[in-house]
Amino acid sequence: VQRRQGGQDYQSDQWTRPESVLIWGHNPIVANADGFLGHWIVDCMQMGTKTIVVDPRLTWMAGRADVWVRLRPGTDSAVAMGMLNVIIKEGLYDEDFVDRWCYGFDELAERVADYTPDKVAEISWVPEEILYEAARLFATSKPSSVQWGLAVDMTKEAIPAAHAIIALASITGNLDVPGGMLSVFTPFNSTMWVPPDRTKYMSQEQADKFLGPQKYPLIGQGWALTQTEMTIDAMLKGDPYPVRGAMLQTTNPLACTAMEPNSSMVEALKGLDFCVVADIFMTPTAVAAADIVLPAATFPEKDSVRGLWYYLQTINKVTQVGEAKSDVEICLDLAKRFRPDMFPWDTPREWLSAKCEDINMTFEDIQENGPIYPKYEYKKYEKGLERFDGQPGFNTSTGRIELWSVYLNQCGLDPLPYFEEPENGPVSRPDLYEEYPLVLTTGQRNWYSFHSEHRQIERLRHYKPDPQVEIHPETAADMGIENGDWVWIENQHGRFKQRAKLT
Repeated sequence: VQRRQGGQDYQSDQWTRPESVLIWGHNPIVANADGFLGHWIVDCMQMGTKTIVVDPRLTWMAGRADVWVRLRPGTDSAVAMGMLNVIIKEGLYDEDFVDRWCYGFDELAERVADYTPDKVAEISWVPEEILYEAARLFATSKPSSVQWGLAVDMTKEAIPAAHAIIALASITGNLDVPGGMLSVFTPFNSTMWVPPDRTKYMSQEQADKFLGPQKYPLIGQGWALTQTEMTIDAMLKGDPYPVRGAMLQTTNPLACTAMEPNSSMVEALKGLDFCVVADIFMTPTAVAAADIVLPAATFPEKDSVRGLWYYLQTINKVTQVGEAKSDVEICLDLAKRFRPDMFPWDTPREWLSAKCEDINMTFEDIQENGPIYPKYEYKKYEKGLERFDGQPGFNTSTGRIELWSVYLNQCGLDPLPYFEEPENGPVSRPDLYEEYPLVLTTGQRNWYSFHSEHRQIERLRHYKPDPQVEIHPETAADMGIENGDWVWIENQHGRFKQRAKLT
């Protein structure tokens, strides 16, 4: 594998092809972000890597998988716990890694003991033999890696599902080893993208007013500062206090993530005294709710630093169109008005350079030398490179990978992976299932857009002009639906119309 560093080619002598890759709720050939390109998995497959694909849809990857785990949507954690059951019961885990670096293994083993393959098959609709095959292949082919997508993050049980999937990689000893699951920090341990200490910018009394931590203990611990439903309730009902204004940047909730966008979200935004939207396009949200729209800059119109995961690289402003300003510039201009003592910088480039001081660089340094890759170290937990105190181990309260999470337990949450039925599913609501006998899963990506972006670009919209629902040919035949028909999709919340694609 070759990278570019300072204009020079170099080849990593540590790179190892994974013997297997567990692709969970992800279609890397089509859906990729943060600079990753899905063809690397195809390259590995051509070199002999085996794949296990967990997906209800027959994607390109699922069709070529060594094991296709075709689960019922919303049962991800049950499937992961079923695989853990097989691996632990058959002794396929890495005993040395578990003994030295994992916390709570016995408790995890006790929890997953109930999730036998026959029980999980009943829950997930995945045949028992497929669960056995997937678990054994992943555990016995080392090194192995996991690639999961937003499908896991967007389920009701996102945390326990992710917890269980990470446990699979952990107990098999596939953490931070060549060909396994890598542990990546911001490059050179830069702190530019670390969530700020809120009490530094406001009183504790004011910080306590964030909507969410009172009821949801994880809210406010990281990037998320408020809980969405509580915020909308405050906007609509004034409980616990009225919200008078909103500023929306890089978001288009009426067309994307808002639940009930035609009722509560529109009503909440329109009921504000003031709403400002910063965006590149006049989105449905901007048209429906904004009092002022600020034209946001595109990539060629702004200076910035790209360094969220592994390397540092600048984004360089080369042009100016109209009055567009970058999101950083908009926020900096506002921040200087609110707290000029805390924001002494006049330009985004000055702010970016100041943020780079802790790694002894400037914006110009990164611009001249980027992309800059730090030397990668495997098994950082053995070398004191995972923890801020420099001690061996992981950056947790126990210093180990917490299969039983001390942090979740302190928040009053279940410290182990668990499974809960989806609220509106054939098991939890058989009455609804009788009236609405199909299971819907959403979030599929297509070649021509990134999330909701690019759908307003006419040339790209030309290739896929209509919203599309995929349906099995046998199901479609039972309903008299032919390929290309417009169909209504409805449940107890409402209905919408899309064009059918039989697959």
